[in-house]
Amino acid sequence: MVHVMENTDRFLAKIRLELERSQTANNNGYIDLAKLEAVPSPEELLSPVMPPEGLSSFQEIMMEEIAKCHLDKIITGINELLKHLLARISEENEETMAELYMYRLRMIFGRCLMPDFPFSEEVWNYICECLRTAGSFLVQNGYYEACREIIDSTAGMGRIAALKGLPTGNTQSSLRILENKALEHGEKQLASAAKNARFNLEI
Repeated sequence: MVHVMENTDRFLAKIRLELERSQTANNNGYIDLAKLEAVPSPEELLSPVMPPEGLSSFQEIMMEEIAKCHLDKIITGINELLKHLLARISEENEETMAELYMYRLRMIFGRCLMPDFPFSEEVWNYICECLRTAGSFLVQNGYYEACREIIDSTAGMGRIAALKGLPTGNTQSSLRILENKALEHGEKQLASAAKNARFNLEI
C-alpha cells in the first residue's frame, strides 16, 4: 500500500512539472506551415526557434498510462490538466488556453475509446463531471469564450460517446448545469449553446 502511494506521489509530481513547463503560447516565432498565411522565405524556414511545447510532454505521459490501463492515474491527470487551465487562465489568454487544453483533453478521451482500454465509461463520466465544475468556474469568473469551448468540446465528445454506446446522462446533466449557470449571469447566447448541445445529444 505504501509503495502505491509513493508511486502516485511521483506521478503527480511528474505531471505537475510538465504542466508548469508547457509553453501555451500559440506563436513564439516558430514557423508552422499549417498556420502561415503567406509563403515563407528560405530564411524563415531555417529559423532555429523551437516549436512551443503545447502540453505534448504531458500528453505523452497520459498516453503511456492509458496503454497500461492505470485508471486512477488517468483520472488524476485529467483533473490536474483542467485545474492547471483554471489556475492559469486570464483575459489575455482565455481563448488560446481553452482551445489548447480542450484539444489535449479530446485526444486523451479519444485514446480511452480504443478497444484495448476497458474503462471508457469511467473516464467519460469523470470528464463530464470535471467539465461541469470547470465550466461553472469559467462562467462565474467571466470567461465566457472559454466556457463556450468547454460546451463545444463536451458536445463533440458526447456525440462520439453516444455512438460508442456510452451513457450520456452525465453529459446532459453537465450541459444543463452550464446552461443554468449562463442564464444566472445573463449570458443568453452561452446558455443557448449549452441547450442546443444538450438537445443534439438526444437526437
